[in-house]
Amino acid sequence: MLTSYQLETPGLSWGKDGAPHSNQFDDVYFDKESGLEETRHVFLKNNQLFDRWVSMPNRAFVIAETGFGTGLNFLCTWQAFLNEAPSDKQLHFISVEKYPLSKQTLAAALKMWPSLQHFSQQLIDAYPVVCHGFHRIELEQGRIQLLLWFGEAEDGFEALDADVDAWFLDGFAPSKNPEMWSDNLFKHIHRLSHQGTTFSTFTAAGIVRRGLKNVGFDVRKVKGFGQKREMSVGELNQNVAPLTERMSQGQSWFNLRQNTHSNVSNVLVVGAGLAGANTAFALANQGIKVTVWEKGSHIACGASGNPQGMLYPKLASQDTPVNRFYLSAYLRAADLYSRLDKNNEFWDQCGLIQIPKNDKEAGRFEKLLRDKLYPDSILQASKDRKGSLFLPLSGWVVLTSLCEKLLSHNNITVNLNNPLEALTPVKDNGKTVGWNAVSKGEEVHFSHVVLCTANDTKALNITPHTPDYPIRGQVSYITMDNAKKACQRIGEPTDKLHFQKVLCEFGYVSPSINGLLHFGSTYDLKDQDDQVREEGHKRNLAILESLLILPKDTFKTEDCGGRVSFRCAVPDYTPIVGPVQTERVYQEAYAALQKNAKWKSNETAEPIQQLYLNIGHGSRGLISTPLSGQYIASLILGTPSPLEQTVSHKLHPSRFVIRDLKRSQ
Repeated sequence: MLTSYQLETPGLSWGKDGAPHSNQFDDVYFDKESGLEETRHVFLKNNQLFDRWVSMPNRAFVIAETGFGTGLNFLCTWQAFLNEAPSDKQLHFISVEKYPLSKQTLAAALKMWPSLQHFSQQLIDAYPVVCHGFHRIELEQGRIQLLLWFGEAEDGFEALDADVDAWFLDGFAPSKNPEMWSDNLFKHIHRLSHQGTTFSTFTAAGIVRRGLKNVGFDVRKVKGFGQKREMSVGELNQNVAPLTERMSQGQSWFNLRQNTHSNVSNVLVVGAGLAGANTAFALANQGIKVTVWEKGSHIACGASGNPQGMLYPKLASQDTPVNRFYLSAYLRAADLYSRLDKNNEFWDQCGLIQIPKNDKEAGRFEKLLRDKLYPDSILQASKDRKGSLFLPLSGWVVLTSLCEKLLSHNNITVNLNNPLEALTPVKDNGKTVGWNAVSKGEEVHFSHVVLCTANDTKALNITPHTPDYPIRGQVSYITMDNAKKACQRIGEPTDKLHFQKVLCEFGYVSPSINGLLHFGSTYDLKDQDDQVREEGHKRNLAILESLLILPKDTFKTEDCGGRVSFRCAVPDYTPIVGPVQTERVYQEAYAALQKNAKWKSNETAEPIQQLYLNIGHGSRGLISTPLSGQYIASLILGTPSPLEQTVSHKLHPSRFVIRDLKRSQ
């Protein structure tokens, strides 16, 4: 069981030639004289990649690797793919690494390959925070997708949801690292492979050849590179279970995949808030034409339209699938916003101070820091507020500007004042192959539809009932001039208003923007009033005064302006993201769960209908929507998921049907 998201730093020494050497495994990462040629011979040539790329049947080719190391295999593959593969094809490269290098060490190691500098510099610039879990990197305007797992190889492949075309079985020599080559690792390699999947490896060691043979691969020895006498190659030639069964692992009710690659032509995304904008962007960035329908008169007109939002992950002290989701989503969001806004026009990565609400929370903060669950690059003790946490990757965002930037992609068309009025499936032999959507009396055909409609979803009457509900939130603002006058009136220093980091406790306040301080927010259950109220300002001013350590009633409600919106919340505090399935079909197909909650099944109740939900992000949409959008794109395109399988199950729209079946036993 994972006890920390921190990872052990690899022990390195450097040879006279400048090549890194692993002290853990007493082995080199590569040979300076022939490293590039060895990679091209062992992995590219012996997986027949050049020939296979020319005639790729699908839009994406998937490679998985054991041992990322310095990324040399990836860089060589990336370079070759751009040179050899058709320009409309995409490469997905998956790699695992138990001892990931730091960005600085990676840069030092890759200096040895000047011919790859164009690629290595992009990798270094995009290299993620070294933290346990999956990390997705997009390169070449989305054409190259790198999915890194930092942690044990076996755990990474167990968590992976992908259909692999070729394996690079790399890493340190099996004699130096026998623990990696476990029976479970080979079982996961088989689960993630289809008929025709190939592998190649530099080694001819018996532990590797036997492990692959035992799970069904045809294995043979061929001439090794240079002075090396032999290496191993092979192919999975046997029939395998359909993709849906291979990925379900006994929980077919959480099916996410088509068994065949469906035609993706024009995707409809309904809603132009954070969820819709991020979903459309993720698809558009991978070459898909997307149409966005928004019923309102402008982008981000709902809860995503607040003037200033903060990146506030509320990192937990327990290792749970939901916490792993929010951690991965937090890292993805911080990276995306930094790449989208290099000039700090709408994103300021100023950091966030989380102040404990009470003694119990103070104790939890102390334990988090003492146990070092997270790397310092993610979580530190605050130097400004004793007993508080500091999150250096956090900051604030102008939400409307962010959504507008995401939706400005060339592959996205936005139609405002365009409500979805009807949605009808297009069937072929009983299977949904597309949708006809109606707005303002006009019908348009789409291959896939994603509903990012938050609290409007139920009113559409298209999807099964989900338990999401609205929560009223009122945010307030005060001009800096009025705030200064208030402080001066009671003799408080005005420098308290010029803080540089987001402050959070019972609520939040962000550094001033355009002469305004934004703060809040109320959390009003079962309250549908959409008008700004004075009592809401009073509550928000109490939050502001607490955060800035000012006396009660420093500020006056008549100096405040505000905005009301409604969060879309879910009882289990987890978004609803994934394919829509028929509730009645599920209840009938998986009725056995009523008698035995541990019952397993690999038989899917119905095929994916090409209709998806992305709602329920509550007050953490700035964090969760970028990764959720990427995830939806992977499901539509049939490409590797950026989420662990246990995490995707926690997000699945049908989880409530399954929960109710199990509870009724």
